[in-house]
Amino acid sequence: MTENASPPTRVLVLSGQRTVKMLKDRTDYEVVYADEGMSLDMLLLADFPLEVSFDDWEALAVQVAQVHAQRPLDAIVTGVDRLVPLAGMLAERLGLTTGITEEAARNCNDKAATERLLEAAGVPVPEHRVVRSAVEGVAAAGEIGLPVVVKPRDGTSAAGLMHCETPEDVEEAVADILADGRDSALIEEFLVGAEFGVFASRVGGKTTVLYVVEGDVGPPPKFVKVGAWFPSTLADGQLAEIERLTDEALTAVGLDNWVASLQFMITEAGPKAGEINPRVSGGQGVELIAATSGYEPTLVAVEAALGRHVTPTEPLAAAGLYRSIVFAEAGRVRYREDLLGSIEGLESPVPPFIEFDVRPGDAVLPINHPRGGAFGRVVLAGRSADELDRDYQRIITQLDLRVERAGAVEAKVERAHTSCC
Repeated sequence: MTENASPPTRVLVLSGQRTVKMLKDRTDYEVVYADEGMSLDMLLLADFPLEVSFDDWEALAVQVAQVHAQRPLDAIVTGVDRLVPLAGMLAERLGLTTGITEEAARNCNDKAATERLLEAAGVPVPEHRVVRSAVEGVAAAGEIGLPVVVKPRDGTSAAGLMHCETPEDVEEAVADILADGRDSALIEEFLVGAEFGVFASRVGGKTTVLYVVEGDVGPPPKFVKVGAWFPSTLADGQLAEIERLTDEALTAVGLDNWVASLQFMITEAGPKAGEINPRVSGGQGVELIAATSGYEPTLVAVEAALGRHVTPTEPLAAAGLYRSIVFAEAGRVRYREDLLGSIEGLESPVPPFIEFDVRPGDAVLPINHPRGGAFGRVVLAGRSADELDRDYQRIITQLDLRVERAGAVEAKVERAHTSCC
């Protein structure tokens, strides 16, 4: 560093390898990386690796305070839902003036608290009830009107969500949630309409909607997100309304100097707000945003925690398509693994991103099976939606993707539910 050069911005990253790698590609950041069971690659990559236990927040706070005394931190960031309240707590303990608060993080992570705060602020949300027993759940569903959606208060995306058409369905769904050790469940009105995802930053009390993507949701009872596309089909007036509601929603939960991924559904009665996830979009959804918006979402998140806005660059593409790899039946998946990096004849100038969570011959389960969901993803960016649809079909055809029926494959799939991005 030269004599007149500014010192690097020092950021503590709680888990999240992508954030570390992105920051290390730049010269203006120094990275303190805290994680459990850190790999050798990450130990070598971080400027200051910190082996921690995320189960003991007080001990971790002591470790971080010791680091801060020697290497003053400018911000604390994470993209892991359960660690966002920890980031807020640590920032408050260290006296940092920017970044999410622990209260705001918990307001977002608790779906019932989110809906209560939004409703009080005049933001439309589904009719809902918090229940603490299967009997209460059946009664609440009767008040709201079947069908309903039953979900954990602390889940993300479609994890743990069930569509219930009968009192017996509700009773079983609530019992399953309580059996996992939770003390309550959330019963929601079942909404019909188009789903839209919003990526926004809020810095110094000013909300900026950076991206709006239209979602493609699978069938009940789990509503797995099977894909998304950009740009959305929202009219200008609808987009303006979503932007207004986004600002009001983030204000209601107290989120500032941070980012959020929000869900809205456009119903016959107008837009209704769903989840607020205080993080960048999960999985490879971040690649879709980066390619088609000009914003690098991970950098936006870091800069927001520092209380700073980001200026977008020229996007690589005008349209984007995200497709989850899902299956209608159980069996063993087959595809041409040797062709993953060499698909021919694609129209888009942007290379595709193709990722499988299973190898050829592995067992897979249907989309609505408890251990089913998405088994991979394809992310495309190009000049138009039609171009991307054609490229997607070329990819599936050349990979010869299919499922061969096989008996007794259920026990072979040991994995948590994956909704999509």
